[in-house]
Amino acid sequence: MKWIKKNKFTVIAIIIFVVLAIIGFQIKEVFFPNQRTAIYGDRLEGKVAVEQSTYDTLKQNLSEKEKVKSVTVRENGRRIDITITVEDDMSKESAKNLIADMMEPFTESQIGYYDFQVFIKKDSTSENDFPIIGYKHHNSSDFSWTKDREKTEEEG
Repeated sequence: MKWIKKNKFTVIAIIIFVVLAIIGFQIKEVFFPNQRTAIYGDRLEGKVAVEQSTYDTLKQNLSEKEKVKSVTVRENGRRIDITITVEDDMSKESAKNLIADMMEPFTESQIGYYDFQVFIKKDSTSENDFPIIGYKHHNSSDFSWTKDREKTEEEG
């Protein structure tokens, strides 16, 4: 007791510091409540794995098609993004037909788990009818496409 009376300002400062630290921690929890959880939450529970060889087969199948320059595939959570660069003289309908057999390398469980998003683009920017984007939800059987734009050419 004698020590507390002698050092009462130090004791008060320690008590105030501890109280402020507890209050600061509580305020942090209110503004940033889920810092310890995964970015995607529990949406990736029961994730179905896709082997790299499946992606390689997909890239090879698409690259072998006429007028395809390059293909990139990226998995992002529950979505698989496929970017296809085609030659400048390809039509929109021909580009959409590129993905007719795209789902063959994937198993039924992979198709039922992942959403697929296809970006088809051209290197040329003189025409504005590309890029076109197709999206397939894991519960859908077909791709839905962006609204077709009228083809116009840039003057210059």
